[in-house]
Amino acid sequence: PCPSKASRRAGAAAAQRGHLERLLLLCADTLDDFDRVLADGPARDGEAYRTSMRRIAERFETALRGEGLEPIGVPGERAEPATHHVVEVRPSATAGTDEVVEVLQRGYGHDGRVLRAARVVIAVPDGERGDERGKLAKQRGDQG
Repeated sequence: PCPSKASRRAGAAAAQRGHLERLLLLCADTLDDFDRVLADGPARDGEAYRTSMRRIAERFETALRGEGLEPIGVPGERAEPATHHVVEVRPSATAGTDEVVEVLQRGYGHDGRVLRAARVVIAVPDGERGDERGKLAKQRGDQG
C-alpha cells in the first residue's frame, strides 16, 4: 500500500523538525562554549582568550559547513557580481582588477544559492581612480 499524502507530509514535517532541532542544538552548544570563555574573560590571559574564541568559531563553522553552509569571500579570488558586494576599491600595483584584497564580511551560500553576498574591497590597477570601482562595479551598476 502507498502511504497517503497526509502521512508523507507528516513524515516530511518530522524530518524538517528533526533537522531544525539538530541545528538549534548545534547553536546552543556554541552558546555554551561562549558562556564558558566569557565567564573567564580576557583579563587573565588575553592570548588564551583569543585562542579559545578562535577555536569556538572554527568548530561552529565546521559544524555549519557539515550542514551545507558554503562560505563566500576569500582574498585573492576574483569578485563576481552574483556573490560579492563591492564596498570599496583600492589601487594596487600587484593585485589584478576586481581581485578581492579584503573581506569585510563573508557571504554564505547553501545548495547553490547565495544567502548573503560577501562584502569586499577589490583592487584596480595602480593609477586608476579607486572610486571607479573596477569592472565588477560597472557590471553591477554600483554608484561610486
